[in-house]
Amino acid sequence: MIIRECDTKKVTSEKPRGGHGLIHGMQYLVGDQITNKIKIVMANDLEIGAMIGEHSHIDDEEFYYIIAGQGRVIDDGVVKEVSAGDLVYTGSGHSHSLENIGDTKLKFLAFIVEK
Repeated sequence: MIIRECDTKKVTSEKPRGGHGLIHGMQYLVGDQITNKIKIVMANDLEIGAMIGEHSHIDDEEFYYIIAGQGRVIDDGVVKEVSAGDLVYTGSGHSHSLENIGDTKLKFLAFIVEK
C-alpha cells in the first residue's frame, strides 16, 4: 500500500494537549485502517514557538522522529533538546511534551502504538 500526501486527512490543532500555538498534521494511517498495534501514523509541523502540552501515555507508546527544526522535550520531568535525526520515545506510564524552540517549523513523524 502507498499512501500519498494528497490522500491524507489534514488536521490543525490549537493548543495541542493543553500546550500553546498551532500544530498541523497529516494523518497517513489511523484507527481501523490499521490491522496491527499501531494506532496512528502522522506527519506534523509544529509552528514556531508552539508547544504540545505535557501528557501521559497509558496502555500505549509514542514515538516522535524529528525531521527538521529544533525542539525542547520534557521527558518525565527532564528537559532535553532535540533536532533532526533524533527519536523521542515515550513508553506506557510515562509523560512528555514537545516545544518548538527554533526559528522554523519543527517537522516530525509521530507513531502511537498499543502496548
